Amino acid sequence: MRVDSYPKVVVSDRHIALMNAINVVFSKVAYLLCRFHTDKNVKAKCKMIVHPKEAWDQVMESWGAIVDFQNVESYEHRVEVFNIVCSI
Repeated sequence: MRVDSYPKVVVSDRHIALMNAINVVFSKVAYLLCRFHTDKNVKAKCKMIVHPKEAWDQVMESWGAIVDFQNVESYEHRVEVFNIVCSI
């Protein structure tokens, strides 16, 4: 395979063996986590620690805003909002 035909980005579900193989075969490729799987993990972890349950929608809405950011300033602001919502 020609180096110029290598993928520029690989998206996966954070499967450790796959991540290791990608690192060996495509050492210079950007590696991203699948949004579906990331959201699923965030929901599972947050569900155990978000109290009261009424705050759940706010936490998940704030999380969604973070992953939908358009620029660095927007991202930083959304992370601040997320931290505030999670500290209530």
